[in-house]
Amino acid sequence: MSGRALAASALLGALAVAGCRLGNGYQVYLITMVCLTTMVGVGLNVLLGLTGQVSLGHVGFYALGAYATAILTTRCSVDFWLALPIAAAVAGALGVVLALPALRVAGPYLAMVTIAFGFIVQNAAIEWRSLTGGANGLMNIPPPVLLGHAFAINDVALLALALAALLLGLFHLLREGAWGRAMRAVRASEAAAQSLGLDLIAVRITAFAVSAAAAGLAGAVFAPLSGFIGPSSFTFFQSILFLLVVIIGGAGTTAGPLVGASVVVLLPQLGARFAEYQLLCFGAALLLVLWLAPEGIVGAVARLLPRAAGAAATPPAGDVICAKGGRDLVAEALAVAFGGIRAVAEVSFRAEAGRITSLIGPNGAGKTTLLNLLSGFCQPDGGSVRLGAQALAGLPPHRVARAGIARTFQTSQLFAGLSVLDNVAAALRGPRLGSLFPIAAGRVAVEERRRAESMLRFVGYDGAIDHPAADLAHVDKRLVEIARALATRPDVLLLDEPAAGLGEADTRRLAALLRRIAAAGIAVVLVEHDMGLVMELSDQVVVLDAGRCIAVGPPAAVQNDPVVIKAYLGEGDFRPRPRPSPLPAAAPLALSMSALNAGYGAVPVLKDVDIDIRAGELAAVLGANGAGKSTMMRAVSGLLRPVT
Repeated sequence: MSGRALAASALLGALAVAGCRLGNGYQVYLITMVCLTTMVGVGLNVLLGLTGQVSLGHVGFYALGAYATAILTTRCSVDFWLALPIAAAVAGALGVVLALPALRVAGPYLAMVTIAFGFIVQNAAIEWRSLTGGANGLMNIPPPVLLGHAFAINDVALLALALAALLLGLFHLLREGAWGRAMRAVRASEAAAQSLGLDLIAVRITAFAVSAAAAGLAGAVFAPLSGFIGPSSFTFFQSILFLLVVIIGGAGTTAGPLVGASVVVLLPQLGARFAEYQLLCFGAALLLVLWLAPEGIVGAVARLLPRAAGAAATPPAGDVICAKGGRDLVAEALAVAFGGIRAVAEVSFRAEAGRITSLIGPNGAGKTTLLNLLSGFCQPDGGSVRLGAQALAGLPPHRVARAGIARTFQTSQLFAGLSVLDNVAAALRGPRLGSLFPIAAGRVAVEERRRAESMLRFVGYDGAIDHPAADLAHVDKRLVEIARALATRPDVLLLDEPAAGLGEADTRRLAALLRRIAAAGIAVVLVEHDMGLVMELSDQVVVLDAGRCIAVGPPAAVQNDPVVIKAYLGEGDFRPRPRPSPLPAAAPLALSMSALNAGYGAVPVLKDVDIDIRAGELAAVLGANGAGKSTMMRAVSGLLRPVT
């Protein structure tokens, strides 16, 4: 946290303390409600802001904390200071229980599960009269007592303020630590997170538990504040407000819950004199905020602030990459079918450590499916996969990654919510996430940064390391993704079309990088359509056609194999079928491209393309991967701008 942010936080805290001490009862109550709403917002921010999961039932955890404290202090004569952590623990434990079925669904279905949970808690409070008092609720909840002093409302407000500040600080530590990076990685790309060895279930259950415990802690303070709780205190509308707190303030930001809670709690009070129009004005104001700042108030302010220039990566260390044991990857009789289609059938090959093995074949040959089988993203119907003596077939992707297999993806799967440096740092930690709130992790962070910078420089990335990964050029995304995969220190690196969309100079840089990686003792398995690159780099080529292996051998032998030539080019005696009727001699021009230029950012793809197509013609566009075929279609159809 910057010095400016610390100073602003200290000033805000001092003003809040002064308000708690000097304000009247109603003002103090409002400050307390802002603090309690902030606490629930912090918990929901862990869920929504870090892992991207939407909960509309957090009022249930809020109610659990309140009822646990009320029951323990009124019926069991337990001291409030003991009831407080018990209430948070009960809410956190039930958060884990709820997470188990909730993690099987996503999107609106997850929201529906959490809505059902909120209704269950509310109705249980009504029906369980002997414990909760039923619809009448629980009254005469005693205030906290410390050293013989019974807390007045001002003291409860100070307690809520201290707990809100504590939770905001803990959220900052969580967000910037290894667990926070892992949660944001899971949100950005589940597949890429698993390829680093992260267990999606463990990460999401942890997020649910922390989120529920924070809401339960807020409820535990709400009970003695009000002195009375009942089912009517915890309605579904309250859950909507908690969600708005995070969205309005800025999901994923540290200060977002505080800003959102201030808006949601205090804004309706500004229009209290217009009671009949209060909700209408409140709703209109919220719509205005969401329209002007879809990333939240804090996110919008952060976007307007000047960004410091990012530093470049440091030179690589001597031991920047190191295979775990130099083991070979062996696939034997691998097979998988989707419905009635045999995507991969009886494929066997060995990828040796320190050598580059290329998988080639026409589109639909099964190359990416084979990579998915090797990395655990697809479970085989038959056959085996071994890394050295370790059997991997049937293991989930994160277990395969932990065994020593890393991969990149056909479409870049960088973690969009993280910087370039954090993308690589997430892979350095892998599943070894350490403490949830790493207070004393300075030395570890410095070491991780050094290794991540060295890894980026090793692959040839020379841009800013604190730059958002989503804003990188295509070639830099490829390099950062390879650096991230290498940061797991794998025995095997699987690359799915890394040269797609690269220019000639960038392809040469990639070729040199792959040679360096293989020289470090890593087995490289490459799927690529650029035959020049494949024949130049490969020690061994495996050719697939319709899911079957039709050739295995060195590049020269495969290149001249008549079976391979037939698979790529078809029968030599093919003759095109004549048109049913000849084109008219003067067919009108249907589509004309003249000096067409287009690209992505600073990367040119189409250069002075001239094509005339007449009415009635069938025109085929041919070219290697990355030649610009799809870009031409996007430019002509208006999906890519600007073009000249």
